[in-house]
Amino acid sequence: MWLLLSYLVTLHVLRLGSADFSVVGPGRPLQVTVGQDVVLPCHLSPSMDTRSLDIRWIRPRFSKTAHHYRNGEDLYSEQLREYVGRTEVVRDGLSRGRLDLRISGLRPSDDGQYVCTVTDGASYGEAMVDVEVSAPFFHNARPWMVGVGVVLLLLVVFLGLAAYLWRRKETTVAGLKGECL
Repeated sequence: MWLLLSYLVTLHVLRLGSADFSVVGPGRPLQVTVGQDVVLPCHLSPSMDTRSLDIRWIRPRFSKTAHHYRNGEDLYSEQLREYVGRTEVVRDGLSRGRLDLRISGLRPSDDGQYVCTVTDGASYGEAMVDVEVSAPFFHNARPWMVGVGVVLLLLVVFLGLAAYLWRRKETTVAGLKGECL
C-alpha cells in the first residue's frame, strides 16, 4: 500500500515538471533595421488555444519582462519602461497556438535575446528568439567590412595629404629657384 502511494506521489511530481506542449522559436536570428516594426515568432507544439495561458516575453540580459499577457489581458505593470506602448501580443494567432510579439519602432537597444515563456498550470515551456538590429544604411555591414572601409578612407586621406604636401614643396622649390636667378 505504501509502495503504491509513494509511486503515485512520485509519478504526480514528475508529471508536474513536464510540459504538455513545447514552445518553438524561429531557430535563427531575426535581422531587422532600426525604426522598423518586427514580429517575434513563437508557437506551441502541438498547436492549441493560448488565449487563457500566461505568456511572457523576457529580456534575459536584464531579467525583466518586455511583455506579459495572461487570460486575454496585457499586463503592463511588470514591463520594462522602454517597451511601454511599443509591444503587443498578436491576437489573431492566439487561438492557433501562436505566441508572436510585435515590437514597434525598433531601437538599437532592442538588439539581443528574448525568451518566450508559457505557463499553463503545472506545464511550462520556453523558446529563445535572437534579434539583430542594425542601422538603416549599413544593415548588412559586418565588422570586417567596417574595418576595410576605415582603412580605405585613411589611405585616401593619406594620399591626398601626401599629394598636397608634394605639390606645395614643388611650388616652394620653384619659387626659390626663381629668386636665385
